[in-house]
Amino acid sequence: MKNKLIYAAVILTTWLVFQIAFVVGVHFQATTNQTQFLASIEKRIAIDLPKLRLANPKFKTVADARSVSSYLGQLNSVLEQQTSPIYVTSIQGIIAPDVKQDVEQWQAYLQTSDQKIVIQYAKKPLMLLDYISVIPILLAIIVSLLFIRKLRSTRHKSVVGQEEQETAHQHQLIIDLKNKTLSYIDSTTSVILPNKPFCFYAALVDFCIHDKSANLSNSSDVPDELAQTANKYFYRLIDLGHTKRKRPDFTANLDKTLSEIRSALDDLFVDHQDEKDQFYPPKAQGEGSRSKLHNYALANLADDKVVFIGK
Repeated sequence: MKNKLIYAAVILTTWLVFQIAFVVGVHFQATTNQTQFLASIEKRIAIDLPKLRLANPKFKTVADARSVSSYLGQLNSVLEQQTSPIYVTSIQGIIAPDVKQDVEQWQAYLQTSDQKIVIQYAKKPLMLLDYISVIPILLAIIVSLLFIRKLRSTRHKSVVGQEEQETAHQHQLIIDLKNKTLSYIDSTTSVILPNKPFCFYAALVDFCIHDKSANLSNSSDVPDELAQTANKYFYRLIDLGHTKRKRPDFTANLDKTLSEIRSALDDLFVDHQDEKDQFYPPKAQGEGSRSKLHNYALANLADDKVVFIGK
């Protein structure tokens, strides 16, 4: 029902736009036609003036009103056949036959060598039917159908894109600072970590997303940037009301912190072992946990695989 109302509104709005444009065009065309016919009429009268019996004070001649009126009748008949928007109502005060006196008139002048000829005109008013045409309706239907088709296509792409996005995001790690939990989006399981490992892991994820080539070794000090990021998340937990304890030293007891993180991730990914690796800080191999070759950075972590809530 909602879509039908939208489509009806589109068609109505489009029709109104084309109808207004059509009305403006009709007025413009009418004005142009009036100007062209006025020039043509004045030229015709100027040519016929020597044959007209008009009064001339200079030569003391009297007008033959009957012949002048007959001439005007013939002239207006020709203009009617030519669908002229204007007609002549009088020349030098001699009125054309069958002229309505209540119509709006204006006058113009023809200047001859010995006198000024006064000519009065009237224009035919535009009727309601002059403003009505099937053209705006046809254009509105065509444009509306194209617009509706485009709108449906866009909506379909949006729905498909949203479904694809939702599908793609089904496998994301959620780091929820508001609840201080880790969860996997297509799993109902979530784990809660103590403040220090939680903040350190959030910082580790953030750090590794921005630095894909990070080299973090147990045998080296925790980088200042990583420690500062962990501090930032700890202060955020304070803002959210999770703790009032003193800020922990994120550079101390690194092995224990990483062990707690791995233990929580083991619980979280118990049903998704094949997807755990990119989120899991690697363990040391060969020479023990203090191996100089060991790198606990999340080297394969993609930024679209993690969602922070309350960051």
